[in-house]
Amino acid sequence: SIVIAVIMFIYLKKTICLSILLLATSCVKQDSEAIPVDLSKDKQHLLYSSFVEKLDYIHINAGKECLLSGIKKIYFDHDTIIIHDTKSEGIFAFTTTGNFVSHINYKGQGPEEFLDDNAIAVDTLNNFIYVYDMMNFKINAYTYKGAFAFSEKIDYFMRDFSLSDNKLVAFQPCINQAYKKNGVWLYDFTTQKETTLLEHDEDNQLFEFMATYTKQIKDTIYYYDRNNDYIYVIKNDSISTLAKIELKQVIPTNVRVMASPNPNELNQKAMMFDFCPSSKQVILSYFIFGEEKNPYRYVLIDPTTKVCSVFSGLMNDMDSYQISDPKIFCINGNTWCRMIEQEENSEIITLQILHLRN
Repeated sequence: SIVIAVIMFIYLKKTICLSILLLATSCVKQDSEAIPVDLSKDKQHLLYSSFVEKLDYIHINAGKECLLSGIKKIYFDHDTIIIHDTKSEGIFAFTTTGNFVSHINYKGQGPEEFLDDNAIAVDTLNNFIYVYDMMNFKINAYTYKGAFAFSEKIDYFMRDFSLSDNKLVAFQPCINQAYKKNGVWLYDFTTQKETTLLEHDEDNQLFEFMATYTKQIKDTIYYYDRNNDYIYVIKNDSISTLAKIELKQVIPTNVRVMASPNPNELNQKAMMFDFCPSSKQVILSYFIFGEEKNPYRYVLIDPTTKVCSVFSGLMNDMDSYQISDPKIFCINGNTWCRMIEQEENSEIITLQILHLRN
């Protein structure tokens, strides 16, 4: 009986230790495909110094006429910065040294105008800025200096788009069977042919959470599918899975069928707000509904090893500039960018450049 008691004690001790270890781990690799994420198992803060080598700053002389309220998208060409404003002030182009180039905000029904700049993409090879007008089902192209170049009619509804090798990569992530297409598809401007890459053919999921769907690094496009929490990679006219996320706080399908669910049904549930890929890792921010004090959680994932960690905040411990906006923008595979809050009545917009560790 003494031997049995000793064996039971050792067994219970190992079981308790294992349970404590599992509780202390924010993300645990359970199988070869999915990466489980529990946003309640967060650590304190993700520190810049853990993944950033150094910081630089670009100061943009926006001028009095620049009403930029925030950044929806940002593109860096070799000598030009293109910024898409968050509140329909249009598109702004600056030099990489911070000088104003142009403001594209031609509102109207004319052939060279658009009713709204719902989404933009940039052709860095030919130096064109493409503006998608959802109301008129067309895409207008402008030069970096703001001159109208040409217009293309689009026969379908989409939320976002990118450009790759003279092809439009269209994204319609919210499943609505009233639309012609739901998913991801290619449109070749030259041949006018369409190719479906990913089809969202489930039942309607009308609930939308308007934030980031896509990021692009050179000729590689990343797409986060919020319906099933997949991160896809699109390159060379093909699509592949980078990572599958098993989010514990996922919004159930029976709630997503409604465009405006009851807030109680969303309480403590979460959706991806923003993500940013690099050559080694992906950082994601999730928004938790009903949590007013600190609604964002940051998840750092290595898609190769499927190791990840959850953090309650993102903190700059390398200098004095702190940024509350959770959005991060890609410059290239080793460089990210964030916008520092603009001071009231200031004509200067400051971009923080994050050079990632190798």
